[in-house]
Amino acid sequence: MLSVTNTILIVGRGTAGTALARDIARKSDAVVVGFLDDFSAETDVLGPLSDVNRVIAQYKVDLVYFAIPSVAAKTIRDFLGTITRANVDIAVIPRTYEILTKETVNIDDLTDVDVLDLVGREPVKHDLLSSREFIAGKRILVTGAAGSIGSRLVRQIAAMGAAEVVCVDWWENGIFYLREDLAGQDNLKYHIADVKNEALLDRLFAQYTPDVVFHAAAYKHVPLMQDNPIEAINNNVWGTLNLMQLAIAHGTEHFIMVSTDKAVNPVNVMGATKRLGEMMMESLARTTTTTRFNAVRFGNVIQSNGSVMQTFRKQIAAKQPLTVTHKDITRFFMTIDEASQLIIQSAFAGQSSDIFVLDMGEPVRILDLAQSLVNAIDPTLGINIVGLRPGEKMFEELSYDPHRVSRTPNNKIFVVRDESDFDTTRFMEELRGLVAATRSYSLTDAEAIDRLRAMGFAVQMTTDSHASAGIAGHQ
Repeated sequence: MLSVTNTILIVGRGTAGTALARDIARKSDAVVVGFLDDFSAETDVLGPLSDVNRVIAQYKVDLVYFAIPSVAAKTIRDFLGTITRANVDIAVIPRTYEILTKETVNIDDLTDVDVLDLVGREPVKHDLLSSREFIAGKRILVTGAAGSIGSRLVRQIAAMGAAEVVCVDWWENGIFYLREDLAGQDNLKYHIADVKNEALLDRLFAQYTPDVVFHAAAYKHVPLMQDNPIEAINNNVWGTLNLMQLAIAHGTEHFIMVSTDKAVNPVNVMGATKRLGEMMMESLARTTTTTRFNAVRFGNVIQSNGSVMQTFRKQIAAKQPLTVTHKDITRFFMTIDEASQLIIQSAFAGQSSDIFVLDMGEPVRILDLAQSLVNAIDPTLGINIVGLRPGEKMFEELSYDPHRVSRTPNNKIFVVRDESDFDTTRFMEELRGLVAATRSYSLTDAEAIDRLRAMGFAVQMTTDSHASAGIAGHQ
């Protein structure tokens, strides 16, 4: 709550900054001393962003409001890193689609500095009109509908005028809360179902005859899947194959699989299972002209369950040191809005068997991210380097061969075609043999990893799994 004694410095004298200043004047007696801006020469601009410490000291600033929502995250990180005065509170106008599409902003739009403000790059604006035209009137089935990405997909698809959205997830509590949140929307149907259950999924496909399937259900936590490879294969490989086969059998027009950058040169079980899903997609796409298959591959979705953002938020709230696995580890990041909209757009871009990737910008060093948060929120917090986890890589990649990546009409979205050459018939025989073994539990976890390695994946079995190993056979 602003008080009459507050003195405020606004960073950015653009549309957002000036609208924020007007709203402060209307709603409080706080004093806006002026602006910082690298590109404006107006009389109320007190200097460029690099002058922040001088201006804070000269004008006895209590609050710094960062009001450039379209700026790259690196600019925010660099700016926060220059502030040396610990008694100054900082808030930001977040870089979300809701903010970027608003005509004006106000005090209520400000948030505390968060991980979301410090990672990634400028949010990618997708062609929402084309997405609405594609979705409107269609019957859509979403797996993993109660998860972080799946639930955002459900919300966006329902708002785009889908005739019916079938929400499928095994997570009872998640489906319960999703239905509570979206109560009153008649085009939503909710089903507790496991993607590994062939008979039940066949019944749902027959009941709803979906035009489009968005497959977001997956086990995704790298260390946990490293310790449970049989269940990782059953869920991420068999569950995906089950859905793809049913989509073909029931004449589904579009099937979109959510993949991950960990599917590129995978050295862990989770990444290998997602790469197998991509290869199944490519193989099955050659067998049908009625169902179009695509995959979307991206980096870390920062608002998803179990993300680094959630970990850092909990640690900051508990006044605990932030934990980083390695001082040099890097990751690509994107927002959940970007992820879900990219998934939708991939359904009508390109051609069958295409894999879509987003321009993720430069990878972020997690230690830099943690240090920026400590500087901005609580300089008393420490940072602990705890060591790489089983199956964790030092860095992730978005494609096997950059020369195979082409542009799409959206200059921030790229398509990967013919990324690898493999015998699809032989591959599907090996895959079905692997799935039969894991579904019958006729092999041990160690033998399951050996089977993945025999299929050409350099899956590590110890904590040295961060090595950037390639793939000896299939890609």
